[in-house]
Amino acid sequence: HRDKKRDKEKVKEKDKAKEKERDRDKEKERDRDRGKGRERERDKQRNRDSDKEKDQGVGREQTNDREGVRDKDKDRDKDKEKDRDKDKDRQEVDQNKEKDDIEKEREKDREKIKDKEGDGEKEKDRNKEKEKDEDKEKKEREREKERDDKKKKGKRSRTPPRSYSSSRRSRSSSR
Repeated sequence: HRDKKRDKEKVKEKDKAKEKERDRDKEKERDRDRGKGRERERDKQRNRDSDKEKDQGVGREQTNDREGVRDKDKDRDKDKEKDRDKDKDRQEVDQNKEKDDIEKEREKDREKIKDKEGDGEKEKDRNKEKEKDEDKEKKEREREKERDDKKKKGKRSRTPPRSYSSSRRSRSSSR
């Protein structure tokens, strides 16, 4: 039961870590997009400045340049809108990928949990076998101890210990 809880906690921690990574990736992408936007704004400003300089030089070309600048601005606005739409599409695709990834990971985790439950039964069987083996080894050790004890007792009975007084008695009786 504890293993199941641990597995669930691990799954939750993995999900949290993956979400954090995704958030970081999103932040990086946003920063890149912001940097690109800034560069575009700078380019626009440069173009406007250069257009203004050209406009000051020639009177006829001023009106044409102004119209050109307007057209360029319109084109840039259209490009911005296209970029925004692309960004939205990318975000949607990314979100869908993330959802799919999360679902796949959850399925894998479920399968792992199922496998671990099956492994738990295998481990129980292994533990039972280990216990049986240990019991057999204990019994063998006890048998060996008993054999050793019997051998020691047998040796004692064959050669009785001789005390000082008994050895004197045997000497006196032989005289």
